[in-house]
Amino acid sequence: MTPPDLTFLRELSAEMGRLLLARRLTIALAESCTGGLLASILTDVAGSSAYVVGGVVSYSNEAKMRLLGVPETTLLAHGAVSPQTAAAMAQAARTLFGSDLAVAITGIAGPGGGTPTKPVGLVYLHLAAAETGWGERHIWPYDRLGNKLASVQAALNLVIRFLGGRPPAPPPTGEPVVVEAVRRGERWRVEAVWWRGQRRPVAGHGRQTDHTNGSATVMVELDDGARLELRADVAAGTWRLLRAWPRTATV
Repeated sequence: MTPPDLTFLRELSAEMGRLLLARRLTIALAESCTGGLLASILTDVAGSSAYVVGGVVSYSNEAKMRLLGVPETTLLAHGAVSPQTAAAMAQAARTLFGSDLAVAITGIAGPGGGTPTKPVGLVYLHLAAAETGWGERHIWPYDRLGNKLASVQAALNLVIRFLGGRPPAPPPTGEPVVVEAVRRGERWRVEAVWWRGQRRPVAGHGRQTDHTNGSATVMVELDDGARLELRADVAAGTWRLLRAWPRTATV
């Protein structure tokens, strides 16, 4: 498993920019754990000044309160790494810059700083728009830089989906796996995955992301509680295992 590289992130950034330009929308940013990496990726695209208004790197709690007006009560009650703080950051950035959209990222990039309830790699995203907001939670398995790169990719994908687009698929990664699945309407229904030498029945389905090249990323939960992130490549007729979270044993 490898995090996205800068070349692919710039491809995502360009796609997001095309969608924003087509809709004549602007965007602002509020970053914490990514330290301005999202702003850097957005402004790597020529012409991004037409839709990127500005951004704030509010790394400390004091900066979140002073620059973005995040309520101290929110930070005390929920912590800096929380959906509530991500939402407050995004809403404040949208107001501060007068943009149509704003995206916030807050998390624990690592290698330290994690706790049993908030592990290293935990990241919250929030997209604020007029009268609505979209939030996401991720736990990345990479090193510090990898977690930052994955967070930027997730933020770009979030905006692209919000604008009605389909995020471009990253280059093929992960190990090939045998998957028993059928396509029902616009969604894949995965029945079982052959993993670690065994047929593993699927007990539940999570988010599915369709990509512009016809592939799809599908989250599933196995019958023992393990979670897998799968990639269906229809054109190639293959499935790949991108990431796996084995069930945590309890004592």
